[in-house]
Amino acid sequence: MEATLRERLRRLGMQKGTSHLKAAAKPAPAVPPMPPVVGAAAPQPSASPASAQHQLWNIEQPTPYGMARIRRTVYDLSHLHGDRPLAHALERPLDQQHFANALFLDTETTGLAGGAGTLAFLVGVGYFTEVESWELRVESGQSPNPQLSTLNSQLSTPNFVVDQFFLSDPAEEAAMLLCIDKLVNTHDNVVTFNGKTFDVPLLETRFTLSRIAPSFADKPHVDLLHYARRAWRGMLSSLSLGSLEFHLLGVRRDQQDIAGFLIPQLYRDYLQAGAAAAHEEMSRVLYHNLHDILSMVTLAARLHDVFARPSTPDEYLAVGRHHERNGDWAQAVEAYKEAEDQPNPQPSQEAQRRLANGLKRLGRRDEAVVYWEALADADDIEALIELAKHYEWHAVDHTRALLAAKRAQRLARDPITRREIEQRVERIKKKLA
Repeated sequence: MEATLRERLRRLGMQKGTSHLKAAAKPAPAVPPMPPVVGAAAPQPSASPASAQHQLWNIEQPTPYGMARIRRTVYDLSHLHGDRPLAHALERPLDQQHFANALFLDTETTGLAGGAGTLAFLVGVGYFTEVESWELRVESGQSPNPQLSTLNSQLSTPNFVVDQFFLSDPAEEAAMLLCIDKLVNTHDNVVTFNGKTFDVPLLETRFTLSRIAPSFADKPHVDLLHYARRAWRGMLSSLSLGSLEFHLLGVRRDQQDIAGFLIPQLYRDYLQAGAAAAHEEMSRVLYHNLHDILSMVTLAARLHDVFARPSTPDEYLAVGRHHERNGDWAQAVEAYKEAEDQPNPQPSQEAQRRLANGLKRLGRRDEAVVYWEALADADDIEALIELAKHYEWHAVDHTRALLAAKRAQRLARDPITRREIEQRVERIKKKLA
């Protein structure tokens, strides 16, 4: 009976012991591993077949303040990030700021509120470069790093380089800051996303505490968030970098990425547990920082296209608002006319309102009246007030001025606006009497 049961189990594929079992296959990593920098390593090709090849280096850079630890990723200019290659940013200046010698900067910190107690434990900087400018310079008396010389001698074409300065020990902060200061000094401008509010003020505080004079004040600062707000305000519910990646840049991050609000706690856990125990989570933080920098390059090129070659009503409106902010009313009027002439009726009312205001500022009130009249037909209270002003003071047609003012009075809901219109109505009535 027992032999019969054993035979049945064998036929069903069940065997005693584990010697017959095969080891499970391990999935290939989504990206090359990114441990905290501990020394020099040979370059590694990208693990992603969909992207142009890139190389990874771990570098230790000596400075007068100790050793700076750098994770360097080198990309070919044809590398696609989102819907375009990195090289596009070289050909597309933004508001007369060029990116060929710009420093793209992003930080990961121990807190999101800033302040003197917040530490930037990871600072990523990206820049277009040729071989001759790759080696970080240090103070006189320091020997050059042979690891960097080896890297420079092996690659001879223009590339985009991302250097990630990581603090495996907060005591190394001054060495990191000195290297960053050298990079800022050798570039024409600094490019960030929300860096005017957070990244650069935080770094300037850390420089001051380390008694190193920062160079940021001497460099033009291009904050891409400000341009994104001009370009897409009202179009997207969020203008975070992640939202822009998904909706406009064609960037799709893999599961290696991590939410930014988790990063401060992960670094604190890393310091408590040690490098070996927290290796995987720090790899995800490095991935997040690296892709933030690459997305800034793609975003810079995309913003150039919006402001240089608008193609939709919303983009023409964005260009008009951009010129209006810069005080170039003639260019703003031209952009608003293009937006108003587009077949999509959705932005037409705002375009007409801004166009009329621009014509008024240029002293072309007779042209502005056409747009105020069109807006008044849609019960636009601002247009009715402008018509009342125009007919009272410029065209001197008090009958029309009174009609426009009374219509605005009926539509007014704000008490202050209503009181101002009532005073205008009474004044016009006296003029008519």
